[in-house]
Amino acid sequence: MITNQQLVINNFEEKLRVFTHAVSGKLTEEEDFVIANTEIPTDTFNVLLPKSPNIKNTVKIRHGIDNFSFKEYPFSIWIDAQYLNDDWKKLMQEYDLKEVERNAMMKLENTLNVGQRNSHQLTITHVKNNEELMEYKEVFMSLFEGTPEKDALESYFNTFSQVKLGSEVQMFIGCIGEMTVTTGLLIESKDSYGIYDVMTKETFRGKGYGSEMFQFLLNQTKDKQKPVVLQASDDGKNIYKRFGFIDVGEMVVFE
Repeated sequence: MITNQQLVINNFEEKLRVFTHAVSGKLTEEEDFVIANTEIPTDTFNVLLPKSPNIKNTVKIRHGIDNFSFKEYPFSIWIDAQYLNDDWKKLMQEYDLKEVERNAMMKLENTLNVGQRNSHQLTITHVKNNEELMEYKEVFMSLFEGTPEKDALESYFNTFSQVKLGSEVQMFIGCIGEMTVTTGLLIESKDSYGIYDVMTKETFRGKGYGSEMFQFLLNQTKDKQKPVVLQASDDGKNIYKRFGFIDVGEMVVFE
């Protein structure tokens, strides 16, 4: 029986797989971990994801981390709080990695009772061409204004190929008139749907655009019996709870 935490981890693994493949990066998949290496210096997309509390392939994990270090590529580790035992903590300390955030793992059992959008302030478009991708990128990168990560993300999206994503990935932009103000991402894996990148430009926040995009994403699920998972900051948790999501665990991020 797959646990709720494993649902979140497995869907996140699918996201790492497709977004690494989209820039022709390298994905190392082992029984106990996944390493996504985009070959671009971005800790947003260069990720080590532990899949077990037990480290079985220490040599391969070290090789992956050392490869990032050798090329001076920043990276992040996203680990289920339940997996943070002495072995993983020792590895973090060895590479001088520090905890930077914690996100709630959340799950909605199914989308059978999701209501239609409460408002239609947004014109929501499925991203299918390069122009729409650039609009998605603009909102995404606005969250990193004034940081070195913004330049890395510019390189990432300039290398990005929508063709390589596959049909299980749906990217959306929400517009007010001609202005793109919000984004959303829906990824279907074998066992769940995952929602990511519900982002709104800073000057347009507090107007309900993010909630409208979120409800739209829930309505895009084809298999209404399948659960939906996500990772939420403290700011977003209450919004998701209003849609019926429950806390199922905690993800800890190290950089």
